[in-house]
Amino acid sequence: MTGSMAGEIVGASGDLDKVQFAIERLLDTPEGWRPLVREMVARWPEAPAGEVMLAIVAAATEIERMFGPGSPSREGAAQGWRLAALVGADLYAMEEVGLPHATAGDLRRYWKIDPWFLDL
Repeated sequence: MTGSMAGEIVGASGDLDKVQFAIERLLDTPEGWRPLVREMVARWPEAPAGEVMLAIVAAATEIERMFGPGSPSREGAAQGWRLAALVGADLYAMEEVGLPHATAGDLRRYWKIDPWFLDL
């Protein structure tokens, strides 16, 4: 990872671990992005929920910086943006209905109600 944009978006080394993890999954295989959010939530359940979203945004940004337009790897960035937006939507929905939404682990509890990420 070049670390340039990722380092600007996130601060601590643990945050960079999340970004690196997301980059690896988004670039892994054509379908490697599917379990990304589930895997991040399972791996870092105590992390702030927004940190998962931000790490995916940083990963998508970094992929776009590493690969030029027309590169097949750009699909990973597009999926990253999509996943980050959907995590944000889940967090907003959780807030609106009064569910805890502070940690990544709280997302897993929400998915019992809305299992989209579980089925992805």
